[in-house]
Formats: sequence, structure tokens, C-alpha cells
Amino acid sequence: MADRPDGAPVALPPLRLERAVALLSPPEMPSHLGADVALARAAAEASVPTLLCAPLHARRLALVRALHAVAHRTGPLLVWDGQAFCDELAAAGATIVVDVEALDARATLLVEACLDEPAAWWAFVATDAARLPAALVPRLRGVCLAVPGIDARADDLPALAPAVLDAMAARAARRAPAIAADAMDVLARHPWRGGRVELETVLARAMLLAGPGGTIEASVLDLSCSPPDVPRLALAPSEDGAFTGARLEYLLAELAHELRNPLVTVKTFAQQLPALLEDEELRTRFAELTDEAVGRMDALLENVLAFARLPRPRPETLDVGSVLDGVLGDVTAALDEREVRVRRVGTGARCAADREHLSYALRNLLVGIAHETPPRQELLVDASVNGVVSLHFETGAAVSRLRDLAAAEPGAALDDPTFLPLAFTLARAVLERSGGRLGVAPDVGGHATVTVRLPPADAGATGPE
Repeated sequence: MADRPDGAPVALPPLRLERAVALLSPPEMPSHLGADVALARAAAEASVPTLLCAPLHARRLALVRALHAVAHRTGPLLVWDGQAFCDELAAAGATIVVDVEALDARATLLVEACLDEPAAWWAFVATDAARLPAALVPRLRGVCLAVPGIDARADDLPALAPAVLDAMAARAARRAPAIAADAMDVLARHPWRGGRVELETVLARAMLLAGPGGTIEASVLDLSCSPPDVPRLALAPSEDGAFTGARLEYLLAELAHELRNPLVTVKTFAQQLPALLEDEELRTRFAELTDEAVGRMDALLENVLAFARLPRPRPETLDVGSVLDGVLGDVTAALDEREVRVRRVGTGARCAADREHLSYALRNLLVGIAHETPPRQELLVDASVNGVVSLHFETGAAVSRLRDLAAAEPGAALDDPTFLPLAFTLARAVLERSGGRLGVAPDVGGHATVTVRLPPADAGATGPE
């Protein structure tokens, strides 16, 4: 491998079929992703480009190797770094793995050319679909397998941890140890910032200490290999729902930004009080604008208070369309103010979510979009897919700023005068608290699609509506 020419793909070893099947089945894979896994397998068989969204430490290459194996692909399995074109990229039967977030403009052009008539199966990996190059977004919308990190799968750990131990013990030709109840409690509470790789590392050490057929006690678990928690301006709340540290600072900066405009209005007219006393028309205008400014500030503070008062989410099976219809009724005034026309498509989609949380998040998203949409435009609201709500609209000049909705770190500095509306931050926080997420796909012509992904109807719901 040392004499590999620059730009040449790196060949990966194939995965045993038995192991591949295990990696793509519960408890290794969340049970609610069964249909998505089947679709990705069919895409691999038919050489249809596929996007795998998963955290960096989720063993993404192992998942692609597993799909390559279960699809019975006979060609080579190659990782391409986007540096140069080579014949292997167009070889029939090959599997080409690409980190799509690392592609530069030149590499994106090469990918587009190869995808015009794909002979190989192209498997793109990313941490977030919102970070795709714009040119590849329409090509990769068809098949997307989004795999959550184990930090979001605490309920799966009692089944997942023994499965990981069984696989490691089988490789070592020894009996897997059992996991004591106190050790399982420790594993379930750990944040797992290092993802699946960290879990394997911890369990491998514990297996050696417990011995073949022994028992792993909490005392032998060493969690010191966990990556440090690097501070960043994430927009999600902490585990108990509260904003803390840098996240709180960012929230307060957005709130101050939105309060500043109405305060300027009040201050400006206050400076004109002597003239107002003599001019009835100015007095009337002053009353109208100050009432409007005070109303805006009051609404902002009420919205933040409503966010703070939300209880811990209790998911249930919901009809997404009925929730949307109620929310659209609530925000009619905000949409009418901008003369935004709403077109609703799709019925029957369902999800697992807390009704109050979902309504709050969608209400804030729609209000934020009304703020960003030029007047007299159309907002397309699509709820035709289970667990997904798509909001397509014209953004004007805001399309680049909208990327902050799905970015791990916001692009705006704390003193940036171009914040997105606070409503977006609160909506994203509530969605992520409930296991959902936001994605943003800029389109040609100044339009964008904001995608709300929610847990499917069978993921932790307490029952039907």
C-alpha cells in the first residue's frame, strides 16, 4: 500500500456475509430502520447511488462493507479520496465509497460525470445530509440510510452490548462474559461521544478482565477512553432541556438581536416627543408603531417562556397531517402578513412524537420561514412520507444563512447582525430533544427545502392518537 499512486482508490477487504447480515440487523441496527436497510441493499444490487448518514464514530465503512456483502457484489470495494479520476471509478461491479463532505468542487464534477451513467455502485458517507454539495443533492435524495449514533440509543444498549461482546468473543474463539446489572446501568448512562468504536473499546477491555464465561461488573469498566467533550456552539439543549454555557450565550445573543429592532423603534419615536405633542398624525403613527414593537417583544419573550415550560417529551403515534393543519391555523396571521401562500400535499404520514413538542417546533419553523420568505411567494408543505415534513420555499438572500439550521456549529458569530430568527433555534432544540433533526438543502434559483425528520411511528411511541 506504500507505493499506491496518489489519487488511486484504497481497496478494502470484503466482509463475511454472516457478519454483514448481523451488522445490518437488530440489535446492531435500530429495528425501525428495517425498510431503509432493505432499500439500501436493493440500491447496492442495482448500482443506485446511496447516501449513508451516520456519526463519524459509527463504523460507517463497516456498514458500507456490509451492504456490499449482502448485495452479493463481486467487484472490488474501493475508497476514493476525490483527488484524481481513475478507471476503477467506472468499473462495472465495483463499489466506490466517498466521504461526500470532503469533496471539493473539482471532485464533485468528477462524481457528477461518473453518476451520469454509473457502472459501479457509489456509496456516499456523511455526518449530515445538509452538508452535501448542492450539485449532488438531487442525485442523493432517492436512497438515504440515516443511522443514529449509540448516544441516541440508550434503550437499545441492553441488547446491543451483549451482541458486541458475542461478536468479539467469537473472533477470539472464547465464551462471551455476561454483563452484570450494575455494569449495564453504567453503560446506559454513559454519553458515548466516541460512538460505536468507544463501546467496542470499553467492552473489549472488560471482556479480557472478566475472562471467558465470566461476568463484567461495573468496577472493571474503564470509561476514561471517552473523547473529551470539546465546547462548541451547538444549538441543541442539554440533556435536561436547558441551554448552558456557550449554547446559552448564543441563545441570548439571538434574543438580544431580535429585541434590538423594536427597541430602536421605540427609542427613535421617544426622541421625537416634542414634535409629537404638536402633530396629531405623528402621535397616531407613534402609537401604532410602539404598540407593534411592544407586541413583538412580548411575543418573543412568551415564546422563550413556552420553550422553557415544555415538559419532558412523551412520544405517541401521531398523524403528521393533523398536527400540521392545526399549526398552520395558528400561524395564519404571520403567513398572511407576508402574503405567503401555503400549498399542502401528502396525507396519512405518521410519526412518533410528543404532540405539544412537535406543534411547538413546527409553529416556530413556519414563523421563521415566513420571516425569511419574500412577500407573495408560495410555501410547499409536504407530509407524504412517514416521519418526514418537507418545507420548500423561496429564500431570497437568506439561503446561505439557513445552513446554520443543520450545522453542528452556527456560522454566525455572537456579534453577527445577520442571525436567523430565534424561532429556528428553539424549533431545532425541541426537535432534537425528541430524537428529530433538521436538514437544509439549497436549490437552484434561491429556493431551499427545510426537512424535518422525526422518529417513525413504531419508535418508542406509547400508543395511537
